Amino acid sequence: MIMSSAQAVRRTYFWVALLCIVVLPFVLSACGDSGTSASGNATTVTITEQTGGNDVYSFSPATVTIKAGDTVKWVNNSDENHLLKSNPSTDAVTASSKVARSGSNDNTYSITFPKAGTYTITSQLVDRLTDGKHTPDPDDSKATITITVN
Repeated sequence: MIMSSAQAVRRTYFWVALLCIVVLPFVLSACGDSGTSASGNATTVTITEQTGGNDVYSFSPATVTIKAGDTVKWVNNSDENHLLKSNPSTDAVTASSKVARSGSNDNTYSITFPKAGTYTITSQLVDRLTDGKHTPDPDDSKATITITVN
């Protein structure tokens, strides 16, 4: 059987198209997102007053695992200002690491952890409203979170 030149061209186009359909998904999957970004990822931690109140606070979640360069963003849903402290100390948590109370202009605070390690972050109530209703036990007022940076 003799093929015309038009049939030969169609057959060539068919095989090229079939090859593209088979190979293209593999090429595109190799170019996919690796799941990390140059600027790091953000994890949100919420500060809330525990049920029953009386100035007993918690972080949610209570433990976080992140990669070096990732950011933790605190959102304060409580009625108190919280100063964050780190043990061991890290340059990422400073004397100005304060999360303003809910209802303020900005009740969030973000910290980027550049180095690997395990950090215990606690909050201390600061700039308190003096309403005379309750005097919290300083230990009860502290929320605690463990952040593991890989």
